[in-house]
Amino acid sequence: MTKGPSKTASALKRQWPLALLLVLLFTALAWAYLAPGPAAVGLAAQVDASLTASGVSSRVTAVLLNFRAYDTLLECFVIFLGVMVVWSLRPTTVTAPRQPQAGAILSSLERLLVPLMVLVAGYLLWAGSNQAGGAFQAGAILGGAGVLLLLDSSPLLARLPKGGLVWGICLGPFYFLVVAVAAMLRGRHFLEYRAPEATLAIVTLEATAAFSIGLCLATLFAGRQPQGKSRGENSAHSPAWEEDS
Repeated sequence: MTKGPSKTASALKRQWPLALLLVLLFTALAWAYLAPGPAAVGLAAQVDASLTASGVSSRVTAVLLNFRAYDTLLECFVIFLGVMVVWSLRPTTVTAPRQPQAGAILSSLERLLVPLMVLVAGYLLWAGSNQAGGAFQAGAILGGAGVLLLLDSSPLLARLPKGGLVWGICLGPFYFLVVAVAAMLRGRHFLEYRAPEATLAIVTLEATAAFSIGLCLATLFAGRQPQGKSRGENSAHSPAWEEDS
């Protein structure tokens, strides 16, 4: 009967350094957050002064696709490389069981929501030049629509050619790179474009990036590279992401 309390006391003695470390860490974080610091010097004034030359009237879009387009270019390539990594991971088994057919509720939800999601994505893409919205928001909505299609094993994905999927995923990041290099060929810096051509450049960049981001997110949800269909297979019953038997 005396061994239980002694074991508890010894365990508490071994764990008190960790508890002390956690208390010190919490105290340091709270002090860093609450302690008054020097007044923040933002770049809002500089952004507003250069907004007319950016090609858009939204501060966020001007920063992400003009003033700091390097970050957005790298983000597009990060998503692209994520898809390439997922596709490089082969399944451990040769075959995979077919997914059961979706129920009536999911099918009705797909028919109602997918067109609405595409419409909302188009609005966010259009609104991104002068208010909240843009390529990543629109791409996330398109990716959600693709996930719904995957969950319902939609025949639309079975008719999607594998080559078209690959080109669609590559479209956004590599078109971004083409625009960046084209600026250098015109005697400017990498990713430097100014009004009036800046507006067209930003709009096309957002459209291609949104399309590619949507495909990338849906592909990441699928989790594997779509397999080619065998001869004589009915495409209406062979979703593009199913493994060949």
